[in-house]
Amino acid sequence: MDIAWIRGQIPGLKHGVYLNTAGIGLSPVSVNKAVAEGYQQLRSGSVSTSDWYTAMRAAEAELPARIAAFFGAEAGEIALTMSTGEGYGMVLGGLRWQPGDEVLITNEEHPVPLQAAQGLADREGAIVKVVEIDQDKDLFLHRVEQTITPRTRLICFSHVTTDWGTRLPAREICGLARARGIFTLWDGCQAVGQFPVDLHEIGGDFYATNGYKWLLSPMGTGFLYVRKGAQQFLKPLRQPHAPDGTARQYETGTPASVLYLGLGAGLDFLAGIGGPQPIAAEAGRKAESLRERLDAIPGVRIIGSRRAETRTCIVAFSIEGMDGNEVSDALRNRWQIAQRATNINAPSGVRISVAFYTSDSELDTLVEAVTTLAGEKGNP
Repeated sequence: MDIAWIRGQIPGLKHGVYLNTAGIGLSPVSVNKAVAEGYQQLRSGSVSTSDWYTAMRAAEAELPARIAAFFGAEAGEIALTMSTGEGYGMVLGGLRWQPGDEVLITNEEHPVPLQAAQGLADREGAIVKVVEIDQDKDLFLHRVEQTITPRTRLICFSHVTTDWGTRLPAREICGLARARGIFTLWDGCQAVGQFPVDLHEIGGDFYATNGYKWLLSPMGTGFLYVRKGAQQFLKPLRQPHAPDGTARQYETGTPASVLYLGLGAGLDFLAGIGGPQPIAAEAGRKAESLRERLDAIPGVRIIGSRRAETRTCIVAFSIEGMDGNEVSDALRNRWQIAQRATNINAPSGVRISVAFYTSDSELDTLVEAVTTLAGEKGNP
């Protein structure tokens, strides 16, 4: 993988040290060009607005098949969305609920899916039950199984948790749920693009994600996977004007078609540099090296998973004597390192996103900065 060439294709990397792909992925030139050219056609008047609209909708109509091929699904199982949250709304609003139905979430959910589950409780009288995550996947699976009751209707987890980057055993959880007649809904925004995701192999019912993190695509893009066998149970939030028997019946409005040109270009870029497996291997090597280097700094603690089956390229750490926000502000203001503080579970720390395009020199700068901060707090 030619990292120097790849970095040359991503203009945003010229500004400081970028270690926040889990927040917003930096788009390559090809993605930005696809979107800009799509809008330029409209602004220039080179084609009529009706012809432009027809062309954009035609390009958008091809995208579900491309998404499906990239993520191990069928085109008819993909609905285009604007965000992960919109996908969650389609599922939680489209299933039929009875008061007392139970929804399982984890103790490390992003605010958007967390609020979606809480809103379901407010509207429908559902009961939200929290399962505590553990780095040991077998222990976590046991906790899930122990939390399930005959009233459990939906397991609603993040494939990779947003703060500490813990990878949950999605396939095993889906198997456990399917055997009990329980639906599964996954937040995939920290998984897709970070490592290979095969939706049929996972075996879940619903999988919602966005395009602007590890897929390096525009904000305002995403997709919802609806397993073919689950479509009979999920009702559209509005009556489709042209129902076609595919997951696109769940779309609630007219997507920003031009932005989906960017999502298609993002998938092409990732495929062109080798695809998910080499991307995961490159980032994984760098992330593991970073963990080892941070481990060697007195007063620094890795707070994310160390286990091979549950760790990812999100590396979370804390510095003794410093709040996570304090560390984050110092890294940003003194060293121009983009990252963010963790704020869901204790201890408070910092989340580092190690992407395939992250350079060794960027990680050197981070390690030097963390060593300085830890020393300033008197850690020997």
